[in-house]
Amino acid sequence: MLKTSNTVLHGRRGRYMDGTTSIRLGLRHCRTSLTDKTHLKDSASRRRTFSAALQQFEEQMKAAEVVSPATRPINLYYGLVQAGLAITAAHAEGTWTFDKHGLKIRDMKCAVPDIAVRPEGVGAFQAVSDATGSVRTTEAISLGALWNSLPELVEVPLDGTNDTPVIDLLARDYASSGDSGEWLSINTKPSEYVRATVWVHEEMPLLPHRKAWVQAFINKYEGLLGAGLWGDEDEAFEEVRPGCFSVELCWPASRNGMQAAEIEQFFDARAPVYRFNAHRYLRPAFEPAKAPPTPLMSWWLLLYSFSMLARYQPRKWADALDIDRSPNAAALEYALNAALEVVPHLVLEGLHQKPIPLSKPFAL
Repeated sequence: MLKTSNTVLHGRRGRYMDGTTSIRLGLRHCRTSLTDKTHLKDSASRRRTFSAALQQFEEQMKAAEVVSPATRPINLYYGLVQAGLAITAAHAEGTWTFDKHGLKIRDMKCAVPDIAVRPEGVGAFQAVSDATGSVRTTEAISLGALWNSLPELVEVPLDGTNDTPVIDLLARDYASSGDSGEWLSINTKPSEYVRATVWVHEEMPLLPHRKAWVQAFINKYEGLLGAGLWGDEDEAFEEVRPGCFSVELCWPASRNGMQAAEIEQFFDARAPVYRFNAHRYLRPAFEPAKAPPTPLMSWWLLLYSFSMLARYQPRKWADALDIDRSPNAAALEYALNAALEVVPHLVLEGLHQKPIPLSKPFAL
């Protein structure tokens, strides 16, 4: 029997299956396991809609696997909408149905990274955002910015995209003594720190410019506010490979002797675990003083936009996918392939209303 309350979905025999198969099995299991834990128990209409919507989601995802990138975003997006309807049927208070997208693209004639999607009225996007605890965006967001905010896509950038990227963060599982390190944010050193390493996909700044770079870098990510360098500008930076380097950062511990659970909560508030155990990411904000939409809703915005291009600008979409002429063709193909794996996982988490990080290998 699958158990999604643990960090892996597992059974009795200790065998292994790949993550995609396990996620699909988990989605099938939801058809019965959520009935008594959600609003489904109170309404036959919700239960029937939930079942039919998840069936359509599964079939749209299967269809997306066999069609080419020319058509795939249509299946992916409409499958995701049906999954969203299942989520609202199970979890939304009050009104749980919708009949509009709740989104709008003003101009589809500009370059793909510059196309911007914005909310309009109340529809599927708003309903599912509310049901899954995602921040409602109110401003237009470019596809380039959405792309760079998603961990699966940031290392395969769209040509012409210069938006702030998501970055990897490795959290330490302890509070370490603060007898070394230059603290950039405050004058008085605390006795203990919480530490983390971040990986940045750009050329490492030269030594004389690193202090200014760190201060500007921290301001781009809400999760880094209050951080400083661990060590001086020389020892805190390390080149990983050309175009990628790591930076050691730290925060003052809330108290001496913080426990592992407290440190985990500290990092959960700044860079939640995403899809795999211990994988944390800092995502850039799209609007001042507001967290970005969750990865599920960011993928929603991206796939809506791709589906609109495929449906209403098929020649433009075909040109963007022309592998012999378009500099973005390979990246777009990659994103659509990634969505086949990522979207079902995020939908499963949305249905359960909690993270379900995978292990490698994935145990059953």
